[in-house]
Amino acid sequence: MTQRDIDLALDLVREHLPDLGIPRRLCTRRLSPAGRVLGQYRWHSDTLRLNPRYLARLSDDDALDLLDTLLHELLHKASPLWKQLRDSFRPHPEIWMRAESLATQLGPTYLARRRTAEATA
Repeated sequence: MTQRDIDLALDLVREHLPDLGIPRRLCTRRLSPAGRVLGQYRWHSDTLRLNPRYLARLSDDDALDLLDTLLHELLHKASPLWKQLRDSFRPHPEIWMRAESLATQLGPTYLARRRTAEATA
């Protein structure tokens, strides 16, 4: 599915969580595919960086991980600037837990849309 998985996840967020907002830019080239950083929100350029490993053909589990990562970063975007800066330097379990909860809620719809997109491709 490659870029389509990312696009489907962003469409789902636009529909179900419009308050999170979608950054102006999406970049899948700045993070190392072998690195442990899966996503990053850059407030100064309003850019969502996703690890390029998400451009590979993804299993359902990997696609759900993509959705969780994307939600995690969009929750940072929706946070006040002071919190975004603070969270850059310390663990932020409240964001991890909220992203996981949202991914659990939206996951079945996301996977169904992936299957439909694959069937029509």
